[in-house]
Amino acid sequence: RDWSVTGVQTCALPISSDAIGLLTVVLLAGCQQYPEVPLDPSVPSRSVTHVMGTTEVPVDPQRVVVLDITPLDAAIALGIEPIGTISYSRAPDYLGDKASGLEIVGLFNQPSLEKILSLKPDLILGVRSVSEGLYPKLSRIAPTVFIDGFGSNWDWQNNFRIYADALNQSEQAEELLADYQQQVETLKASLTPSPESLTTSVVLDGRFGFIAHTSTSFSGAILQELGFKRNSAQSDKSQSFIGISREDLDSPDGDVLFLIHYPNTTTKEEFVSDRLWSKLNAVQQNAVCEVRGETWAAGRSILAANEVLKD
Repeated sequence: RDWSVTGVQTCALPISSDAIGLLTVVLLAGCQQYPEVPLDPSVPSRSVTHVMGTTEVPVDPQRVVVLDITPLDAAIALGIEPIGTISYSRAPDYLGDKASGLEIVGLFNQPSLEKILSLKPDLILGVRSVSEGLYPKLSRIAPTVFIDGFGSNWDWQNNFRIYADALNQSEQAEELLADYQQQVETLKASLTPSPESLTTSVVLDGRFGFIAHTSTSFSGAILQELGFKRNSAQSDKSQSFIGISREDLDSPDGDVLFLIHYPNTTTKEEFVSDRLWSKLNAVQQNAVCEVRGETWAAGRSILAANEVLKD
């Protein structure tokens, strides 16, 4: 459903417990006139620039709602425990106990405005590619900061900085990014054979077909930082994901093949025994590595990046 509203006239009302019921009705109704909830003047604020514009956020946000794994990853990395998040098939394992037991505000692409409002957040963090249509209404519940999307072309690091800025944790974020960069350099120097001598492939064989993650995807950018080569199809910088037909045995192949796996996608065992994929050089050389989708594709932030390096 498209929740975007055009030609909106706004009026400023203070938020209170008594007003929540009325505000919920107004927000969910999608009418042409609904209240904008301003920051309490007594709360110190600061400006944060993000993909949707510039937003005044509390200097010290205490009640943060996150609407994707990416801001959840970033918040946990920065020592922030959100009060609410969206529903996953299961809590991301790589985030540990801090990702479980959080208040659920709806499905990943259908958060409940009523539930979010009831939590009284003072900051909402999201992703434009998932929740852009909800932004006008979310921003009337609490200051809302969005990143652009899929962490392509090293954007995941800038996205992490945007979330850190909103959480007033920029200094800590730079320390984490510097540590990550040091890990990249150490790993690059220690790998044998050298990354420059190997072609890697990153693929997902799922219910929507066979997809390769190119050098501009989240995991692809990390592999490129390490110096790995990609085959000609996966070197395409114009898109982060490319569909591959089952008859195309060149585009998914490499010296090493990383098979992204989610609970509902093809496992390594199924992949290597497939009539066609078994012909790939990587399969015949026993160089297929099954990796987790939550870290190689969904996380798209600093903790997920560290997990990719471990893999």
